[in-house]
Amino acid sequence: MNLGIIGTGGIALMMAKACEEVEKVHAYGCYSRTYEKGKSFANEANIDFVYTDMEEFLSDENIDLVYIASPNSLHYFQAEDALKHGKSVIVEKPFCSNYRQAKRLVDLAKEKDLFLFESMTIQHSLNYRLLKEKIAEIGKIKEVQCTYLQYSRKYKDLLDGKNPNVFTNEYSGGALMDLGIYKIHFVIGLFGEPKRVTYYCRKHENGVDLGGTLVLEYEDKVITALAAKDLNGNNRNIIAGEKGYIIVDGGSNGRKPFGIYTEEKQEHFDVENDGSWFYNELKDICDIYDQKDREAMDILLKDSLIAMRVIDMAKESAGIIFEQDR
Repeated sequence: MNLGIIGTGGIALMMAKACEEVEKVHAYGCYSRTYEKGKSFANEANIDFVYTDMEEFLSDENIDLVYIASPNSLHYFQAEDALKHGKSVIVEKPFCSNYRQAKRLVDLAKEKDLFLFESMTIQHSLNYRLLKEKIAEIGKIKEVQCTYLQYSRKYKDLLDGKNPNVFTNEYSGGALMDLGIYKIHFVIGLFGEPKRVTYYCRKHENGVDLGGTLVLEYEDKVITALAAKDLNGNNRNIIAGEKGYIIVDGGSNGRKPFGIYTEEKQEHFDVENDGSWFYNELKDICDIYDQKDREAMDILLKDSLIAMRVIDMAKESAGIIFEQDR
């Protein structure tokens, strides 16, 4: 199948390179607002065609699947446009700016009999899948703490008075929508949807959240998740149960090794293959698409919709309002 890519940033390049590892897919074309930038990206990504007109891009019958790696606020509109043109879609995280938009996309994909995915690496991580199998070994879970602190290269631009879209509410930016979405998927993939969500955050003067603590409340546990884009830290997830604990090294964004520690044993697990960051995700998506496995797609979309509901509750509690929410 042929993949068309919207966006020319680093994450789009990673997806294009993953196409070289997955037999079933070919990075066919890319859309860019300027030909010069698109051509430079295409040369580096080994892509055949460059488009600067979105209508021409989405009307190309040779493109089967569209990957959207544009600013967050554009995800919904570009995905909707692609679906209306009969293209199945992979949307880079976060899925949309809010649950309302996400639900509309899911409904439209089903109406058009097309495939729709959120690009969420952890859903396809072999380590994370093994963790889900092993978690019962530490007994009833009492505490979970997730930390993901990563100083953004764009933060200096913000301090210098510039307005990078990843740090504006206009473009649905901020720590919650970037690093926070990984932690949300990590938690809901293990424990399902929380009853209550509260987000305590630090905001820039423009209203965007730079970082904060997300509190997810369940019937039998309270989970805390810390994320920030203006500082670095020791990133790890700790899951504590009555019989022991699990430590996931490196945060929540997928492919991370983990250790299980109980009175009887200490074991370390890392079962990932040698593929690139997007290899497992792209391979799974291509298999689902090729086999027309709508049940597998629906399972993934269920978590994506839960994640967007959690995002909406977090934003409401913190007084964060995106342009797309109005």
